[in-house]
Amino acid sequence: MTTHSLDGPTSGDAQRPPAVVRYLHGFRHWRKGRPFPAGLLIILAGAELWLAPLSSLGTIIHEGIGGVSAFFIGALMAMFGLSIWLAPAYRTFAGIASILLGLIALPATNLGGFFVGTLLALIGGALAVSWVPQPGWHAPTYRERRRAKAARADEASAEPSAESEETGAHERPEN
Repeated sequence: MTTHSLDGPTSGDAQRPPAVVRYLHGFRHWRKGRPFPAGLLIILAGAELWLAPLSSLGTIIHEGIGGVSAFFIGALMAMFGLSIWLAPAYRTFAGIASILLGLIALPATNLGGFFVGTLLALIGGALAVSWVPQPGWHAPTYRERRRAKAARADEASAEPSAESEETGAHERPEN
């Protein structure tokens, strides 16, 4: 049984980046394969519509149908935003439904969460409907990215040595 300390890299991990960097790279590649900004805007619209009746603005806020519909529309918006992230194939339906819910929120929930929720829903829905996946694109794994980086480094290191052999010029630092 071997034990590893957190102080230094083990023998096989000398070239491996830290876990946070690997996670951020993986998240970036996951994000590029789906309409991430659209889902984010729709989730923010849902959160804003959900929280609008809970604010303390006095007479503008009215409970009852407006409060119930705000919670209902906010929950649906959050669900549509998550479905855009997790199932990009349903982005058109979720985008159109988000646009419609944003428009329904204007009269139903305190002017659509004081217009902010409606605007976020409209923009996010439009981004979701208009997003098209890049043909032939797939998110490369960590191993594929590492191999490609090593191949580029090998090509870059091989080119200058070939040029210096052809020209016969060797650079020397002058004192």
